[in-house]
Amino acid sequence: MYNKKNKVKECRKQGKISLGTWVQMASPEIVEAVGYQGYDFVIIDMEHGHFDFDTTHQMVRAADAAGITPVVRVPTNQDSMILKALDMGALGVLVPGVSTKEQAIKAVRAAKYAPLGTRGACPWTRATQYNAKDWVHHAQWSNEQTMIWLLVEGQEGVQNFDDILTIPNIDAVMLGPFDLSQSRGIPGQLDHPLLIKTLQGMVKKANIKNIDIIAVMLSELQPEDIKASAQKWSALGCKIMTVGGDRGIICTGFKSILACAREAVDVKA
Repeated sequence: MYNKKNKVKECRKQGKISLGTWVQMASPEIVEAVGYQGYDFVIIDMEHGHFDFDTTHQMVRAADAAGITPVVRVPTNQDSMILKALDMGALGVLVPGVSTKEQAIKAVRAAKYAPLGTRGACPWTRATQYNAKDWVHHAQWSNEQTMIWLLVEGQEGVQNFDDILTIPNIDAVMLGPFDLSQSRGIPGQLDHPLLIKTLQGMVKKANIKNIDIIAVMLSELQPEDIKASAQKWSALGCKIMTVGGDRGIICTGFKSILACAREAVDVKA
């Protein structure tokens, strides 16, 4: 029996905020470990990670094994990229570089079966359990459960945001605050009033359209910073949040442990 669940959609139905994280390293084991810690979803990042679809396939398998919802950040907004990610069993795609209404339409159509889109149909894929699942049921289930997340980046994306939000079947939008700060002339200044005001306006518009905004918390790796940022985004109305990522968490952990050891050694010396 096919019993795969989309935890992000379940959280939304229950009125809860779903929490996920990023994996950019080529490691199914990290994905599996993340799942066992209780995250709702994991974004397997093919854009900034250095691995191919074969490795991504194994990372999606690891997510399923640990009961965490896999979302693949595809490298580009191409039909074949989106198709491969979904056919291997991802329950969502995060499509980067969306700045226009036309680009948003392209991403949505590639991810949905007819009549909602033009996703290629093949019954012999992992997503269909290799034809063990009734095709009609699979197509309907997939159109309902597969998430389309758009990464709206740059000044052009901000200018076209209202038009992008008119496209049906968009589940969520990620705003890319770091890229946005670059285009606004305040590179890396994520607490700049101009950036905060821009983000607040975009969240408000998305909420009106019943489209979720994905809050990105990557640089917040200390408990007090995580709590403050989560509360800020929650107050804005965000229902999906990413907390940290494998590279940042691992580096911070190693740095902290090394600092403790060095301090102990220095004291003894």
